[in-house]
Amino acid sequence: MELAEFCYNNSEHSATGATPFQMVTGKPPIVPTTWVGQPPSDANEEVLMVTQLDEERRRLWEMAKANLEKAHKRYKDFADKS
Repeated sequence: MELAEFCYNNSEHSATGATPFQMVTGKPPIVPTTWVGQPPSDANEEVLMVTQLDEERRRLWEMAKANLEKAHKRYKDFADKS
């Protein structure tokens, strides 16, 4: 069941253009086969990483909002034709 959850949370959604995991955390998951980075070496580097993560999460939210608005318009246009 864990694998199914992992696959779902890491599949890009057509309406948001991002994965559910990215929408919540702002980054792709770290799994042993994809881990290539190193933990921060000092507090300044950690603050920079947190700032970058926050900026990426905000960018994802804006992208998802725009994609959801487009999807809503498509659904509305389709419904109005019926």
